[in-house]
Amino acid sequence: MLTIAASLVVGALMAVWGMTAPFRVPDFVAQTEGGGSMTFEVAEGEQEEWELWSTDYDSFTCRHFGPSDERVDNVITGIVYETDELWRFSRPLDTSQPGTHTVVCGEPSDVTHGVARAGTMDATYNRRIAGVIGGAALGLVGLVAGVVMVVVGRRAARPAQ
Repeated sequence: MLTIAASLVVGALMAVWGMTAPFRVPDFVAQTEGGGSMTFEVAEGEQEEWELWSTDYDSFTCRHFGPSDERVDNVITGIVYETDELWRFSRPLDTSQPGTHTVVCGEPSDVTHGVARAGTMDATYNRRIAGVIGGAALGLVGLVAGVVMVVVGRRAARPAQ
């Protein structure tokens, strides 16, 4: 019985640990306030993805230009990822071409935009997934092991006939 209770408590604590992962603000390589532009370098062979973040998520449009000054994509925000400092994840940027990339954002002027390397969201979500799934699995394994131990213990305690 102690095994069951202990595994359920540890599983619950692990799930709480996962669900309380802090939303972190990325390390921005470039920032601008509404109506401005940002440039950033993507090195040759660099496989990292880059992301656009903003302090608002439904009232702006940005355009992304690659190294050859051709438009890569329109950035229309979709996913909302709020951090503790009110930054919101907008979307990944296509940086498959190495060189200098530019993101030009329109009004309103009270919105701040930033470009950062990918990974901030992944770390938070990975902790949340590992905590919740790991906690549930640990609780379930402990519950099954505890029940098996109780059943085996009762059978062993029976007198032989």
